[in-house]
Amino acid sequence: MSLIRGLAISRNYRRLIYAATTFIAVTGLCWIVLGFLLDPEDFSDPMRLWRHRLLVAHGCAAYLLLWLAGSLFPQHQWGGWKARRNRASGTTLTATLLLLAVSGLMLYYPPAEDWRDAGSLVHQVVGGLLIFILPLHVVLGRRRRLASADF
Repeated sequence: MSLIRGLAISRNYRRLIYAATTFIAVTGLCWIVLGFLLDPEDFSDPMRLWRHRLLVAHGCAAYLLLWLAGSLFPQHQWGGWKARRNRASGTTLTATLLLLAVSGLMLYYPPAEDWRDAGSLVHQVVGGLLIFILPLHVVLGRRRRLASADF
């Protein structure tokens, strides 16, 4: 059984993508919240360990999501592009994932140390946008598929 038939993605594969995206969003949000709650001068706070664990889980899940998104390219993304379907939201979603990948990598390997704060802010804002962009892409695709089925 193919994970992707034409432009449609199988239910289980969609669930895996949604689960990875949700996990990334939750770990990222929790990491941000813990950052606000921690005292920057208190290095003995045990919550720092949990914040680090969240960051590791977030990074591992990000690799999974990038792999899943890359596996969609040959049929789903390329096929959608050739069929001229959902191009704007698909391109926006792809660009968002690429920007998150680059900004996440830049947080570990910044070109200069003073870029870290700006890169972190970009990563957090774009990550927050992802939780709206992915569902929007799904809704627009389903709407278009349902409208074309009516004809």
